[in-house]
Amino acid sequence: MPRQRIAMTPEEVAAFLAHKRVAVIGTRGPDGAPDGEPVAFAWVGGEARVTVERDGAAQRNLARDPRVVCSVEEFPSYAGIKGVALHGTATPAGEETDRVSFRIVASRVESFDFAKMRR
Repeated sequence: MPRQRIAMTPEEVAAFLAHKRVAVIGTRGPDGAPDGEPVAFAWVGGEARVTVERDGAAQRNLARDPRVVCSVEEFPSYAGIKGVALHGTATPAGEETDRVSFRIVASRVESFDFAKMRR
């Protein structure tokens, strides 16, 4: 049986991300191993932005290697699971006293919406 198509359209992705405030970003640690952590998330003018702790592991990792995956999900029930993964690079977008923001430039977007599954 072929796999069901449950990806969101670009418009659905934008609408989903517009209301999210938390994401998990995956970066590469100093030894090259994957490292993930929750971050503040915003969808600003069609662009993903994440905010991390200044001098924290995520900022240090991104300074060394800007490749990133940013995952935003919701799972109110099995049938309601939705998510978007943005694969790309992080570029600096602003600084505050104790926080640093990055713009995610996505070269690949993956999405899923379990509500689209036929039962």
